Amino acid sequence: MAFGTMTSRILGQLRESLLAAYFDKRITDAWAAAFKLPNMFRRLLGEGSLSVSFIPVFVESNLDSPARAQNLVNSIYTFLLVILGGLTTLGVLYPDPLLKLVLDAAYQMDTEKYLLTLRLTKIMFGFIFFISSYAFMMGILNALGQFALPAMAPTLWNMAMIVFTILPHDLFPMQGDQLGWGVLVGGILQAAILVPALRKAGYFPKFSLDFQNSDFKRVLRNMVPGLFGMGLLQFTTIINLHFSSSLVEGTISYINYVDRLIELPLSLISVSLGTALLPMLSGLFSKNDKAKMSAVTQQYLELNLLLSMAAAAGLFVLARPIVQLLFGRGQFGAEDVLNTALILKTYCWIMIFSSAVRVLTPAYYAIKNTWFPAVVSGVCLLAHVLLAPVLMGRYGVYGLMVSTTTSAALNLFLLLGFYPRFIAGFQYFSFLKNAFRFAVLAIFIGAVANIFFYLEAVLTGTVGLILNLVVSIGAAGVMFVIGGKVLGIHSIGDILGRIWRKILRR
Repeated sequence: MAFGTMTSRILGQLRESLLAAYFDKRITDAWAAAFKLPNMFRRLLGEGSLSVSFIPVFVESNLDSPARAQNLVNSIYTFLLVILGGLTTLGVLYPDPLLKLVLDAAYQMDTEKYLLTLRLTKIMFGFIFFISSYAFMMGILNALGQFALPAMAPTLWNMAMIVFTILPHDLFPMQGDQLGWGVLVGGILQAAILVPALRKAGYFPKFSLDFQNSDFKRVLRNMVPGLFGMGLLQFTTIINLHFSSSLVEGTISYINYVDRLIELPLSLISVSLGTALLPMLSGLFSKNDKAKMSAVTQQYLELNLLLSMAAAAGLFVLARPIVQLLFGRGQFGAEDVLNTALILKTYCWIMIFSSAVRVLTPAYYAIKNTWFPAVVSGVCLLAHVLLAPVLMGRYGVYGLMVSTTTSAALNLFLLLGFYPRFIAGFQYFSFLKNAFRFAVLAIFIGAVANIFFYLEAVLTGTVGLILNLVVSIGAAGVMFVIGGKVLGIHSIGDILGRIWRKILRR
């Protein structure tokens, strides 16, 4: 699953690099702003509350009877079709009120830019229907133990975006249109590739109006607080869009590029772990094995922290050369590189907290508790709304990033603090001891990565930049292994041992 996610994210990074090179900041700002709304609804209805409410009930019903599980699939997807159909229609026909609600007045005053944002929103809103269908099918396949194909499917979306990005501009009525059509076509392809696998598994949904069965009602009851919680969590991105749209042109694009850079390690680490953990933890809870459930959660939470701390340290130290290599060409000039790198340095630490939340939250969903994460999300959102304007008044976009990171940290501490209250015991002392060792290792990794700036004076140009990064990241990787052994972090040796044994078997 991590390999499939990595392939998708690498293509996604290529997509963003091409986007920055081929289009000026006015168009990339408009595209990023327009994509926020359908992407938010996708995370809510597809990968969000419906998925996490549905999977535990599906796992339980499938253990009891495949016919019962099929009935649940049918009723849930029929319900989803009604919701998605109505939402997509409204979004395509009437996106103006939504955009005016989320974009700052300063952004709306730029008439040409706002009209392009409105046009792209209309084109892209159909993406919600297809990508949410994909997420529902992915949830079923994941619950059945199939992870590879669903993880690889997003590569089709990224490939479609890459193709449409490099198409000649004169093929479309307005420059920027191709980005909207790339999103829509990619969403169709991403959903379509899972249909044969779902048919083969025997769980392709059929139209059904059986909304009275008990499993459907349970999913719906769990979904409502989950929808509220996920909505609050996703609303943070909309609030950030509103705040950033009041700043200078290009800020929305810079934040979007930084998000992509952070999402790469996040996807490889926490998304893969979190997605795989939900059906596993649901199964353990169904067997009433809470001790094993708690041990598995802590094990993978610690693994997640180990990797995310190291990745954050590397991104902080090497922010400028990484941004230069990935984006520094075409329409993306030296000032753009510097601005994006400074935002990345400020914001990279969020991956430590966000990744841990993505691994910890499935434990609550596995016990069908969707209301407490919702309450926590509400508290964190309120803290962000109050703190962001204060910090932005002094530090601009960097204050916005610090406020978002603080909100994510609060989310983690609350979920972790109440874990024994709702789920099972948690070994806090050993967890904190290991987290401290991971932090020390991350500091060593960052120090070693600084070798780049000594090599930079010797090797110049694009080739020199690539070689310097390879050497610096390679040296940091060696320090990760050696430092981990010195500090007694056994999980690194376990991972390397498993990889080596798999290679030998092949």
